[in-house]
Formats: sequence, C-alpha cells, structure tokens
Amino acid sequence: MEKQTTKLTLADTIYSNIREDITQHVIKPGEKINVKELSKRYGVSETPVKFALNRLISEKIIENFPRQGMKVHSVTSEEVDEIFDTRLMLDLYYLKQIILTVSFNDSLKNEFRKNIEEHLQLVTDLCPESPIEDYLRNYELDYKFHELYLKCSGNQKLVEIFHYINPFLYSNFIFRRQSKVKDISGVKEHFVILDAILAGDEVALRDALTVHIMNAKTAIGLILKVDKII
Repeated sequence: MEKQTTKLTLADTIYSNIREDITQHVIKPGEKINVKELSKRYGVSETPVKFALNRLISEKIIENFPRQGMKVHSVTSEEVDEIFDTRLMLDLYYLKQIILTVSFNDSLKNEFRKNIEEHLQLVTDLCPESPIEDYLRNYELDYKFHELYLKCSGNQKLVEIFHYINPFLYSNFIFRRQSKVKDISGVKEHFVILDAILAGDEVALRDALTVHIMNAKTAIGLILKVDKII
C-alpha cells in the first residue's frame, strides 16, 4: 500500500510537470509523446510517467491512437466553436434554479465573491516575469468559477459534462498570449454574472453569460488563426 501511495504522489508531480510543459508549449499541440524521453526529462522511471499520461488522456489533453502512439491534442477552430456553444447551452439551461440556489445560500455568495476578488487581484498583478504557477492559478480560478456556477444548478451530470468538454482549454492555448487588459476584462465579466445572479435578473444573467462565453470563444479562435499563419 505504501509503495502504491508513493507512485501516485510521484505521478501527480509528473502530471503537473507535463501540464506545465504543454501550457508553455515546450511540448506543442500535435507533438508525439515518447515515454522514454519524458522519463529522462523528469529524471524518473517510466511508470509514473505512464500514470500521468493516462490522467492526461482521460482529460483529453493527450490523445492515444492504437499502433500510432500518443500526441498532444491539437484543437481545431471547429472544435472550439462546438465546445463553447455547448458551454453556453449548459450555462443557460438552469438560470432560474441557479439564481434561487445562490440567493438562499450566503456561503455560495461568499465563495463566488472570494473567487472573483482573488482572480482579479491575480490578473492585475500578472506580468511577463510572473512564475508559471501564477498563470496556472489564473486558469484554475476561471475554471472553478464556472464549475461552481454549474454546481448551483443541482445537476451533477451537468458538472460532469463541463469537466469532460473543458480540458484546460485556456491554459493550453492562451498562456501568455492574451493581453493583460483582456485578462482583467474577462474576470470583470464574472462580476457582471454574479451581480445578475444576486439581482435575480434572468435576462441580465443570460446576456452576461452570452457575452462572456462568446468573448472567450473569439479569443481562442483568433489565437488559432494566428498559429495557422505562423
């Protein structure tokens, strides 16, 4: 049992290392994955690398093709459209229920506020010299905001769908490629969403969510277009 626990802990570390390398494009979209090379890079045996890769495969960050091997998932503009269209559909489906859930739960209100305030402070302080951990925390806070929003629907399957279709899209494709103004604007859109929830205004909430999701889709779409040109 102790041996298994050690392996899992090491696999978690390797998972984080691979994620960071993918985020920074040290390992690029479409690049083939070589287990032996990764074990040498991180100074570990192949076993924890395989554990980490299996987790990344389950998160759709790495693709595994029979007899062809593994490669980093490369998102197309069509897939981006589908992902964010689905995200918007999920966000809009339980507007009334989400408003009711938050309005009667002070701990949820505080959790939303804490998330947004920490997120805004983080993106305000971000600079080119900021460590990668700060950038990853940026994407994590964004992810947690939307996850919390969907949890307020009371539908766990909805949350599971969100987990499945949102494989760290921001951290993989926007890392240090979006302006600080855009980062701050995106977090402020979370404030608008929360304000609409607290006001019990379904129309305002629908509008705020639509603007936020469409802006995110446009940002990633532009980055993918630039990548094709380069």
